[in-house]
Amino acid sequence: MLLPSGIDDFKTIIEGNYYYVDKTGLIKDLLLDGANAILITRPRRFGKSLNFSMIKYFFSNEKDYSYLFKGMKIYNDPIASKHMNKYPVIHITFKDAKANSWEDTFEVLKSAISKEYDKFSYLLESEKLKDHHKKYFLKILQKEAEPADYRESLSNLSYYLEIHFQSKVILLIDEYDVPIESGYVNGYYEKAVDFMRGMLTAALKGNTSLFKGLLTGVYRVAKEDIFSGLNNLVVYTVLDDFYSSYFGFTDDEVKKMLSDFNMLDRYEEIKEWYNGYKFGNTDGIYNPWSVINYISLKQPQAFWVNTSSNDLIRNLIVKSSTDIKEQISKLISGEVIEKDIKISTALRDITYDKEAIWSLFLFAGYLTAQEKSIKGLKAYCKLLIPNRELKELYVDIFETWLKSMNLEPNSVERLIEHLFSQDEKAFEKEFNEILIKVLSYHMLGNEAERVYQAFVLGMLSVLGDRFEVKSEKESGFGRYDVVVIDKKIPRAVIMEFKVADDEDLEKTALKALEQIEEKRYEVDLKERVSNIVKAGIALKGKRCRCKIV
Repeated sequence: MLLPSGIDDFKTIIEGNYYYVDKTGLIKDLLLDGANAILITRPRRFGKSLNFSMIKYFFSNEKDYSYLFKGMKIYNDPIASKHMNKYPVIHITFKDAKANSWEDTFEVLKSAISKEYDKFSYLLESEKLKDHHKKYFLKILQKEAEPADYRESLSNLSYYLEIHFQSKVILLIDEYDVPIESGYVNGYYEKAVDFMRGMLTAALKGNTSLFKGLLTGVYRVAKEDIFSGLNNLVVYTVLDDFYSSYFGFTDDEVKKMLSDFNMLDRYEEIKEWYNGYKFGNTDGIYNPWSVINYISLKQPQAFWVNTSSNDLIRNLIVKSSTDIKEQISKLISGEVIEKDIKISTALRDITYDKEAIWSLFLFAGYLTAQEKSIKGLKAYCKLLIPNRELKELYVDIFETWLKSMNLEPNSVERLIEHLFSQDEKAFEKEFNEILIKVLSYHMLGNEAERVYQAFVLGMLSVLGDRFEVKSEKESGFGRYDVVVIDKKIPRAVIMEFKVADDEDLEKTALKALEQIEEKRYEVDLKERVSNIVKAGIALKGKRCRCKIV
């Protein structure tokens, strides 16, 4: 059986005898959902477009598509069968509505709307539509309408279809937030938001022609930006329980796929690389794009992160504060961080609210919430990197960041080896050169010690699978700054950083070393390793001194 890599048309998959993971239960849940305007947000390439295609063929009155659903969960469902192939369906995607300027993006939006009108060009011959309806229809079809006309285009098309068929309409809008994200990246955010707000409000608010209006996207864009007038819109994000198992593959679904392709012996590997997401109350969600490509090529790669546009994420991390980089370093080392997540996220919030970055990472699929507690407009979450594929991306971003400062990952490994070999002078020489290259006195401020520590953590994040890096963990009678554990050789190094204010570097380095001894930071490590090196590192401006025992 063929694997549907890159195919998001349900009919093509079923008729082409491609492998399909049955997600048709989504249709029944949509019918049981009392809301008639629904937004479901999920990361890119988690099956949103394929699910919308499936929904289109189930409801569409274009022809009898019931044969596509034979043998599936939904086929004999008594509730769903009453609705099969009973409605006109508008299905439009804005996945390509991204360009360097608003003018070019608006042209793409116009083309997408025009193509959807073209599917219903038979309405120009309908005796039930009036002349002025047809005149408007033709202007949209030929892309000759005024900008204000396009705001009403989806609302009007649903009205025309209701008149012609005497039936309510299904409206499916896929990737609604692509032009908004492109606007943020390319400097026309307000124009994109203004247009999308007008079009979506007209299409979904008070539109009596709708049976169901469904949107998908990555972000639940803040109400004040897009959905200020849409008080009838019900939103389901990665934090909500409803629809939680329909986007991405569950553990049982992946096990069955592996069995069907005689690859069940690869279960642990595929789980390490692509599992780990939690959507609502469903644990162990896999990235479907990566799973399909893994089974096809039979070897693990960073499939999803290589096909998604990571420019926004990369830029945010590289330009982020020391505090953000420090926390990302902890995530790379396998730690969990606790954050209050703003459920409605405006992309522009990132420019003045540094904590908004965590909401973006969560909803875009770059982090997942191990635990969550939703209160009002915020969710208290325990965040972590879901799997190895995403860890590879973060490490690559940090490597790029280091290279931008003329540093290479092997220089970081040399620093660690200098500590393990207790070569104080070699460490000082190399680390001083790094400080001269990358640190500005203006970066230090009142929290110099934390800046130094965060910078070192950022460097250590690129060490790869051999070393385990931990920071700010309780051990003995306190919290150590940084520990590096060698996974191949039973050895570890404890680092304590201190900023030398008025004292000389030598005395400060000795004080840092004394603190390691007094606080007995090595207690927990003794259970894992036999060789423990202790390094007190004193820093002042772009100079360091190191004392090692």
